[in-house]
Amino acid sequence: MQTDSVDTSTAELERLIRSGLIDTHFAPVVDRFTGEPAGYTLQHLEHGSEDGTGSASARLRADIRASQLIGDFDASLRSIGLRAAEAAGLPTHTRLFLQAEPESLVTVEDRTDEPDRSVILQLHPERIAASPAAVLRSVRLARSQGWGIGMEEIGVDLATAAFLPLVNPSVVTLHPGVLDITDTAHLAELIRLLHAHTERTGGVIMATGVRHEDDLEMVRALGVRFVTGPLYGGPSTAPEPLTNPPEDPLADHFSRNAAVQGTPFSATRALRRDPLVMDEPLLTAQMQSLQRRALASGGESSVVIGVFGEDQELITATRENFSVLSGSAGFVAALSGGFEEPPIPGVRSGMVDASDPLRREYAVIVVGSDWSAMVAASRRSDPGPDGRVEYDVYVTSERYTCVDAARGVLSRIRPLG
Repeated sequence: MQTDSVDTSTAELERLIRSGLIDTHFAPVVDRFTGEPAGYTLQHLEHGSEDGTGSASARLRADIRASQLIGDFDASLRSIGLRAAEAAGLPTHTRLFLQAEPESLVTVEDRTDEPDRSVILQLHPERIAASPAAVLRSVRLARSQGWGIGMEEIGVDLATAAFLPLVNPSVVTLHPGVLDITDTAHLAELIRLLHAHTERTGGVIMATGVRHEDDLEMVRALGVRFVTGPLYGGPSTAPEPLTNPPEDPLADHFSRNAAVQGTPFSATRALRRDPLVMDEPLLTAQMQSLQRRALASGGESSVVIGVFGEDQELITATRENFSVLSGSAGFVAALSGGFEEPPIPGVRSGMVDASDPLRREYAVIVVGSDWSAMVAASRRSDPGPDGRVEYDVYVTSERYTCVDAARGVLSRIRPLG
C-alpha cells in the first residue's frame, strides 16, 4: 500500500508539472542594512492555490522529496520559476532564492554569462547530510556554472549548521522558528556559529517569516541582513521589477570552489612544511587528544571524521569516544579498509577499496563553524629504530587544510537509504 501511495503521489506531481499547473509566487526580500529590495524568494504552488502560511508550498516540497523522480521534478520547478521571473519582466540582476534538491544540481544550466550569484539555490541540511559525497561534487559543479549556493532552515537545531564550513553558502537562511526561540543559551551558541561563518566567508544571514515589528528585535540581535516575511509583503505572481541595488552584499563572499578529492595526508601538502615522525603509541595518543577535544568543545555543529588505515577493530578508547560523538556532534564518520560499517551505531562510513591510499593513513578531522583541527598520518615504508613502524604526521588547525581533508574523506561516504 505504501508503494501504491508513493506511485500515486509521483503520478500526480508529474501531471501538475507537465500540464503547467504549477504557479510561481514571488515573496520580496529586503536588505535591512540599506532598506533597499534585495530580490525575491520563490514558492511553487498548484494553480489557483493561496498559501499565506507556506504550508501548501511545504507539502509540495515534501511530496517531491518522497518521489523517486526528485531530481527531475526539482529541475522542472527551477525552470518554471526562472521562466516565470522572465515573463514577469524581472531584470537578470534580480536575486532569486530557490529551494533546491541535491539530485537536480547535476542538471543545472550554464549561467556563467549571467550576473554572478543572481540565483541562489538553497539546500536543506538534512539533504546534504544524507549524501555528502554527491552533494559536495554537485555544489562545485553548480558554482562553476554560475549558480550561487545557500543553505536553508538553519538554527532551530544547531546540528543544521554542521555543514556550513564544507558547503560554504553565500546565504544562510534561518528556520522561521528561530524568531520564536527564547532559550538564550541556544541563541548565544547560534549567533557565535553564524558569525564565525559570515566573518570568515563574507556570507549573509537571511531571516524568513518576519511577521511584525517585534520580530525585528531578534533579527537585529542575530545580525540578519536579508529579511522576508509578511511584514515586507506577501507572495505574489506579479512581482515588481527591481532596480540594480547600489551595493551587492554578496560581492565579497569567498566560495573557494576547490575539487573534492584526495586524502587527509595529501591535503597537508598545502602546509608546505615537513611532517613530524612518530611511532604508533605517540600517534595513537595524538589522535586520542583530538578526540577528547572534540568531545569537550566540538558541539552539535561539528563534523568529526576518523580514518583508521586497514584496522578491523577500533581500540576501546576510540570506540567509546566515537560512540559519544555520534550522539553529540552534527555528523560523525569513520572509515577503514578493514571494515565497511564501523562498529558504532550512528556513525557513517563508506567503501575503502584495495587501491585506495586511505588504507595507509590514519586521521582524526574535526571541522566546526568556529574551529578546526586535524591529525593526519601516513605509514612509512621503511621501519624505524628496532624495526618499529613509524608514521609521517601532520598536526594542524589550519582551516582550509582541515576542510579539504574532510571533503576528500566525505567523497567516500555512502548515502543513507
